[in-house]
Amino acid sequence: MKEKKVRQLAAVMFTDIVGYTALMEGDEEAAIKVRSRHRKVFQQEHETHQGEIIQYYGDGALSIFKSAIEAVHCAIGIQRLLKEGDPVVPVRVGLHMGDIVYSNTEVYGDGVNFASRIESLGVAGAILLSGKLNDELKNQKQISTRSLGIFELKNITNPVEVFSVTNDGITVPAPSELKGKLKKPVKSIAVLPLANMSSNEENEYFSDGMTEEIINALAKIKGLNVTSRTSSFFFKNKNIPVPQIGKELNVSTILEGSIRLAGNQMRITIQLIDVADDFHFWSVTFDRSMDDIFAVQDEISLLIAEKLREHLGHFDIEDHLVDGPEIPVEIYKRYLKSRYLMLKMSKHDIDTGISDLQQIVSEYPHFTKAHLGIHLGYALLGTIGLMPAGEAFAKGQPFLDKAIELDETLPECQLNLSWISFLQKWDLALTYRHLNKGLEISSAVDFYQSMASTLGAEGKFKAALNYLETAFQIDPFSHINYHLKGFIFYAEEKYEKAIEQFEKSISLKSDSQVSIQYWGQALLLQGRNTEGLAFFQNLPDKPGDLTKLGGTTLAHAALADMDQAKTGIA
Repeated sequence: MKEKKVRQLAAVMFTDIVGYTALMEGDEEAAIKVRSRHRKVFQQEHETHQGEIIQYYGDGALSIFKSAIEAVHCAIGIQRLLKEGDPVVPVRVGLHMGDIVYSNTEVYGDGVNFASRIESLGVAGAILLSGKLNDELKNQKQISTRSLGIFELKNITNPVEVFSVTNDGITVPAPSELKGKLKKPVKSIAVLPLANMSSNEENEYFSDGMTEEIINALAKIKGLNVTSRTSSFFFKNKNIPVPQIGKELNVSTILEGSIRLAGNQMRITIQLIDVADDFHFWSVTFDRSMDDIFAVQDEISLLIAEKLREHLGHFDIEDHLVDGPEIPVEIYKRYLKSRYLMLKMSKHDIDTGISDLQQIVSEYPHFTKAHLGIHLGYALLGTIGLMPAGEAFAKGQPFLDKAIELDETLPECQLNLSWISFLQKWDLALTYRHLNKGLEISSAVDFYQSMASTLGAEGKFKAALNYLETAFQIDPFSHINYHLKGFIFYAEEKYEKAIEQFEKSISLKSDSQVSIQYWGQALLLQGRNTEGLAFFQNLPDKPGDLTKLGGTTLAHAALADMDQAKTGIA
């Protein structure tokens, strides 16, 4: 008798055990225990969530559900249980909602193939979803997901958006960790630091400054996604292939080049590279006089923009992207050098940079960016802890006031005005006006971070996370992005997810004190008081830094050791 086959819409789950083949070759007995536990948990959770196991195949399994919601709850249950106990079983899960052909012995069809490809992208502990299945989860407050980007899958005609479940206890991979080919944003570029080819190594300040000016100029173009300075400079002096950098930054185009200074002359070489093909589709060399530096910056930025438009597709370009200040070239070079020093973040370098800029504004009081630079210097001293915060901010404020008086339309001025409106005046309507005005001029990551901070302060966490997603696209290596995301989870009392983000922030900037503080507090708020005390006690002693003392005092109080807590307060 011919077996009856039924076509139906179903949620399809694929799983496999990561590293099972190697484990079987090295320790067959351990591999059998892992597989046995996998199947026990798998069956238990499928019975709970009304799933039907169709087939076990070596280290994996295929199953179907009538409900996408139940399928995801089942996957969450499986991952949480397999991450605990003995042995721990590293599993990746892929889910898709699609059309299948089903009989008593097998399941096949496009839906099955799709789920298999989604699963193959993943990493241990993760649950990946197709966009179609993710659409079924709307209004399900118990399930949280986020997009990892658009991927090209083997034997799937069109690129697809892939989502990750982000519930507590579930591993959320970075897009670069997935094994598929990430479809790059169509109109995007990362400007890598221009190499200093001068005989004098001290001219590096100039090549870094020119790089930053090009980034800022291109960021003014609507419809072009420009990676921020922080993430571009992350790859400075690192011998990494361009395709890998492009994948890490999720861009379609990379700009690299060099600058050579000789007397009053400069040679600037620029190359544009298509990341997907690792193909240099345009290069140019400029031999120019330093006397024309601002015109050259504008000329180069416009030409790069035009070549990108030819290669990537249409976007509007303004007549000018760089408006040079009316100052001598030598003063501008001193400004670049001062900024270069301050961004080294040491007290000596910041103090030197501030001193040089103060001399510049005494000679050229109309140079707005120099005033902003001094304000930045004092802000860095106060934020890093190299000067009492109140004293540093008070010293920097007059220079910000002067910059705003000179030209409040500058993006940096609008950004600082938004901070004043938010932090000092608590005028949220005015804060948003300044931020939106700034975004009309520039797509710099600072505006998206500030939007997220303001929305988070209002308790609008979902909207804040949306702005942070854009911030991550522009600046994927920003410790600030990870801290802000952690803080939002912290405010939502999702402490484990918050700790995960704080840890990533600190991995990018080991002295990120604010992330360290909230990480420890998150441990205490989970009732992990002994662990929290050990966390704060293991912090290094730093003169004037109260993170360790404050944290240990809180932990002693949480442990009801009031004598120690009172000692800390005293």
